[in-house]
Amino acid sequence: MTLKNSWIKKALPFLTLIFFLFSLLLIWGFLTLNHSNYFHQLNMRHFKHTAALTGLIYEPTKLLETETPIDINQIRAAIIDIRNQPTECLSIINSADRLLMRLIDTESVITICESDVKSADETLEALTRYENGAISIQTLQTQLLKALGEFRTNSSRFEIPVEKTANFIAKTTIGIIILSSIIVLFFTVLLSRAVSIVLTKREEAMNALAKSEERNKQLAYNDTLTGLPNRNSLEHTINTAIARSSRSKSQFAVMFIDLDQFKDINDTLGHTVGDLLLIEMGKRIAHTLRENDSVVRFGGDEFVAVTDCFESIETADIIARRIIDAISKPVKLMDIESYITASIGIACYPRNGENATALLKHADTAMYQAKNAGKNQSQAYDKQTAIKQNRKLSIVNQLHQAINNNEFHLVYQPVVKLADGSTVGSEALLRWTNAENEIIGPDEFIPIAENSGQIIDIGNWVLQQACRQCRIWHDAGAINHAMAINVSSHQLKDPLFTKRLADLLTRFSLPADCIHIEITENSVISEDQYSVATLHELDELGTRLLLDDFGTGYSCLSYLKDLPFDVLKIDKSFMPANTTIASTIIAMGHELNMEIIAEGIETKSCYEYLKNLNCQYGQGYLFQKPVPPSEFDLFKRFN
Repeated sequence: MTLKNSWIKKALPFLTLIFFLFSLLLIWGFLTLNHSNYFHQLNMRHFKHTAALTGLIYEPTKLLETETPIDINQIRAAIIDIRNQPTECLSIINSADRLLMRLIDTESVITICESDVKSADETLEALTRYENGAISIQTLQTQLLKALGEFRTNSSRFEIPVEKTANFIAKTTIGIIILSSIIVLFFTVLLSRAVSIVLTKREEAMNALAKSEERNKQLAYNDTLTGLPNRNSLEHTINTAIARSSRSKSQFAVMFIDLDQFKDINDTLGHTVGDLLLIEMGKRIAHTLRENDSVVRFGGDEFVAVTDCFESIETADIIARRIIDAISKPVKLMDIESYITASIGIACYPRNGENATALLKHADTAMYQAKNAGKNQSQAYDKQTAIKQNRKLSIVNQLHQAINNNEFHLVYQPVVKLADGSTVGSEALLRWTNAENEIIGPDEFIPIAENSGQIIDIGNWVLQQACRQCRIWHDAGAINHAMAINVSSHQLKDPLFTKRLADLLTRFSLPADCIHIEITENSVISEDQYSVATLHELDELGTRLLLDDFGTGYSCLSYLKDLPFDVLKIDKSFMPANTTIASTIIAMGHELNMEIIAEGIETKSCYEYLKNLNCQYGQGYLFQKPVPPSEFDLFKRFN
């Protein structure tokens, strides 16, 4: 169609030019035909004037009659009229006419005209001489008769070449007009056909476009996999429900549905099977809902159900329970009977939001509440829980810029040798003051950073800063000062963690045994293969491994035997109330040839008690709170 359009655009000026030339040709043809006919008109007048002259001198003897003298003026006027015709003929013959006459052998027209003019001039001269008495009447008569004979002869001779010329011009002109008419007609038909084809193609294209737009509209508002409406139609669906509920003074619910184990299905059985599962779950949800309810595939493994108006909030709970039951029924995938569950968040109009955005947001928040509560259940939106959730999201967003904005800093708490009270090391503790100058405690932001994956970058920053400070203190004379650094289980799963630490030790020229890596008991209880591998790599590197918060977890002795820990840290929650547990842990550590560090020492009596139990090291407010490096006394003794 584009080519046709392009051809028509080029052809239209060309066709316009042809029509213009054709019009000029018609005008030229009419003028040429009229021009050729003018020769006939001149010849007819030549005959007429020749006849008049004949009447004046028909009987030559009349010229000799003395009683009837001749009228010289009439004869002169007749000869002048005769002379004017060939003169006019010669004046209208242009170079093109001469060329044409030469080509068709009709140049005699010019010769005849010139002969007539010559005869007329000679006769007029004879009349003048007769009047002057230079010649006799007989001589004049002879000249007149001679001229009359020539005029008559030339009139006859003139007719044939004029007729030939006129006929040739007429035939040629008509032929050219006919030929040009055929050409114009051909181009007109050709262009008309092209225009017709273009219009047909255009109509077909418009129809195809209309169908395509309809198809795109379907694709825009329907999910291609499940056939359900997609999220583009969700706002309209919710707004329609809002209008209906407003009129009936009732309420409805927006349910955010997330499949709990879908990622496992995708990872183990593949995306094709995962797609089949989504199709099946979409059907189950749709069949579970009431006639006027609707379900939308929101994206991935998420669906949104919009219920029709109901009087009691319990109705939403019943619908959600039916959806959960339908989803939890076994489904056969690749001849394997699989089970999957769903977490559903419920937001009701108008209590939990008065527009589509608020309802969706709150239903999504409630869905996460359901997941955090153990999955395979529904949760109604709870404002207080949502505030906590929004707080977490806010912290996640702030953490993205915290390192670049220099919002983190480290403080250090001394590790004291209980036997003599000397400072033998320190523990690096992370602190955060955000851009709004709000102090956010590690107990709050560390778990959030672990869940969001940001703990890796934060942990790497802590590792680098702590090693740098350790180097500074070594240079200050504390050559045996040990630096304890807390490490998340997520960092242990990083296969490059050990290499990164080794590079830092080389960069800051630190001995490996001066870096103590602290890992909480709960982070190794699962004995993840990557974490265990990292622990052994760190042991081979020469760093010392500390098991932090011992006694707060499962306290399984097997991993104390199998994993390369060097030091046990007794959690501060056992100080000073549970001294029996503390003494047990100390005794067990000694049996395993492990050193012990007690946290949370705040009183002198606690200090003395632990020293008597042969607990080697301690930390606590009795000695010093965590402080910036400028306030840390490397060589202080606590006695």
